[in-house]
Amino acid sequence: MARYLIGGDSRVVVTARSSIHDTVTRWTALSGTIDADAADLTQGVAAEVVVDMTRHDAGDFLRNRKLRNDLEVYRFPEARFRLERLRDVAARGPGFAAVAEGVLAWHGREVAVSAAGEGAFDEAGLRATARFELDVRALGVEPPRFLMFKVEEVVAVEVVLVARLA
Repeated sequence: MARYLIGGDSRVVVTARSSIHDTVTRWTALSGTIDADAADLTQGVAAEVVVDMTRHDAGDFLRNRKLRNDLEVYRFPEARFRLERLRDVAARGPGFAAVAEGVLAWHGREVAVSAAGEGAFDEAGLRATARFELDVRALGVEPPRFLMFKVEEVVAVEVVLVARLA
């Protein structure tokens, strides 16, 4: 079992859809740890990912300010994901595919998440990408309005984790 430190080019990209225009927001201040045996991912993988919610980019100053207020990021500055298990682990080329199941905590609430993804280990560490959809109301967040249109309650989330061997 080895420990990996999350950082580098890690990011969370959230796409909020609306009937007029999608809004894409990126969070790039991620940290945390992954404990895994690269040779056998079916045995006791553990991970905790922390996202600094105050450091986001929605494309321009007005959207950033609107999101900062609507999401109350200074009141709830960290979102955390705790991996509970990997399932459906399968070799895929030099890497693997799996479904990560865990708990997302933010706004004083916890939501079960199941994210399908793929990844690969190398001598420097791990790179993995996973995707899932999230109903933001489960976290106590009302979908924001941009100008005259409201975004949908369900957002698309893509997580890219880049971790180096500790």
